[in-house]
Amino acid sequence: MLGGNTHVVGKVLSLFEVHTQAIRKGKAHKPTEFGRLVQVDEVENGIVSNYDVKDGNPADVDQWTPSVSQHKAIFGRAPKLATADRGFYSAKNESSAHAFGVDHAVLPARGPLSSKRVKHQRQRWFRRGLKWRAGIESRIATLKHRFDMVRARYKGEHGFKRDVGWSVIANNLVSIARTREKRKALHDAKGKRAA
Repeated sequence: MLGGNTHVVGKVLSLFEVHTQAIRKGKAHKPTEFGRLVQVDEVENGIVSNYDVKDGNPADVDQWTPSVSQHKAIFGRAPKLATADRGFYSAKNESSAHAFGVDHAVLPARGPLSSKRVKHQRQRWFRRGLKWRAGIESRIATLKHRFDMVRARYKGEHGFKRDVGWSVIANNLVSIARTREKRKALHDAKGKRAA
């Protein structure tokens, strides 16, 4: 440290949670955050189909193919539409999604766009996918605040992962119950109209 080397392997960032890591997201207003990076995959009706507590701060671009592969392993088929934020974009990721059987891969490109790319990203299905992707931000906020994923109650790395898992389970139970109630109300309303 005195020699100017601030990148020390095994540096302790928290006395209470030794598994805490420094996370750099590249945001000017939050240059460095402390905690753990959690990737969340969501399907219809707000159900979290997969989550992973990452070790370190891996690049988003490297997480796309394993995520689509995991979805296919869970559901037996690739999603018709798969979307993520700009950090996941690469031509390789778009082609790998199509190779898995994804009909529409909605990955907005970074930086200045060519006219061909602008035309591609202005298509109706692409814009709809972007709107759907924006919903994951509210899912993350719900997991953090409503289901208390923002603060782990269990101690240690395994405890943290357990706490994240409980947050996901609680979210999914509420989402499933809401969906069932909506479907029941819709079914009842159709039955009343038919009578």
